[in-house]
Amino acid sequence: MKLLQVKTAGILFLLLLLATIGGTAVSAQDVTTLRMTGQAGIVATALQTVLPIWNERNPDIQVELDVQADEVNWQATAPTTMFADPNGPDLSWWRCSPLFQYNDMIEADLLVPLDGLYESEGWYDAFPQGTLDFYTEPNGSIYGVNIDVVWTPYIYYNKELFAEVGAEVPTTWEGLYEVADKVRAGGYQPMVNLYDWGLVNHLPDALMMRSWSEDEYRAFMLNANPGSPDWANEYKWTDPHGLRIFATMKEMVDRGLLADGFAGHTEYSQGQGLFTGGSAAMWQMGSWASGSLSDEVDFEWGYFYYPPFDDGMIEPYGPVGSWIPNCFIVFNRENQEAALKVVTYLASAEGIETYSRASGLAPGRIDIPQEAVAEILTPEAAQQVADVGMMGAPSLYEANVPPDVLSALKQASDLVLNGVVTPEEAAEMVQEATEEARKG
Repeated sequence: MKLLQVKTAGILFLLLLLATIGGTAVSAQDVTTLRMTGQAGIVATALQTVLPIWNERNPDIQVELDVQADEVNWQATAPTTMFADPNGPDLSWWRCSPLFQYNDMIEADLLVPLDGLYESEGWYDAFPQGTLDFYTEPNGSIYGVNIDVVWTPYIYYNKELFAEVGAEVPTTWEGLYEVADKVRAGGYQPMVNLYDWGLVNHLPDALMMRSWSEDEYRAFMLNANPGSPDWANEYKWTDPHGLRIFATMKEMVDRGLLADGFAGHTEYSQGQGLFTGGSAAMWQMGSWASGSLSDEVDFEWGYFYYPPFDDGMIEPYGPVGSWIPNCFIVFNRENQEAALKVVTYLASAEGIETYSRASGLAPGRIDIPQEAVAEILTPEAAQQVADVGMMGAPSLYEANVPPDVLSALKQASDLVLNGVVTPEEAAEMVQEATEEARKG
């Protein structure tokens, strides 16, 4: 009798528990359990913050996070192993870039198109046009949704040093060179560019967005890839606007804009120290720097953009470029409908804001309130978000082209800055690499 009472009490407890989960009775067989993969570090930290919110609100769809600690190996092999396995994850954080086999997964029909969500959830309005352009495939569909973003390059400057030497924020290239002259006359170094850090710290990107028209920019995003359209292949690095990119690099050296011995500033901390220590007036860097500068310097600082070219012929395609491949993807599997519901929340304004607070990264959506962004990051970073929302930010060249072309661009830039090759020779180097990559 006592045993029967215990069993009866246990059953009643389970029924009561099931009836109170989320306010709805959910039996074990009604629960869909999804597996999501994500990279260790800030990505995992952010997902471990936002996914529990989903799980609490949706007892019928539970998401388990599979954290991948070996970032390099995972991102190199997952598309052809873990993701291609029929029993693989249902959704994932990923870098939606050719460099990470994203396009190969689309061609293999591993990913679910998200076009319906972009329409129903208002994502076409929630993201900058440059982001939409980057994620839209040649077939017109979109298979990933952007999470966070960084922008580059900005020119950070020491407001107090500018005031001391009588310099003002320039709006033309000639004005930028005049600032350099005043800074040098005051006994300081002009601008630290961190030579050899990435693509010369995205200096070529800044010049591309100002030298190329929008059509040219779009063409160069395509024409280094096999199967690129004929209209894109007509544009060449040796054309006047391509040549101007390298000619401007040479001019920056010849006019004394870059700090003395810039070719030796190969360490991030070394170049950063020249600026934060007050020896250099300007520092070319990305949006990530705005989150830490206030804690690193004891002077008032600000930022401005490289100016447009003075001939007025080209409307700049954006003040900065954006690194936007970080994304959510859904796999073409049995549970894709449930996975799409989860991604709908993760990429919502609430989900992205929660993710950003946990990661410290700027949200990819441009409809997050500026006050919230300022609280998540800094007031300066919030202003950068507002700027991008107003002026746009095209995808960075490097996120769209083969590694061999990037290597050639970096080498050509290095050689021009060192005076080893002419701008004409540098342009020819990159054009040859582009044509070779196009052959596949």
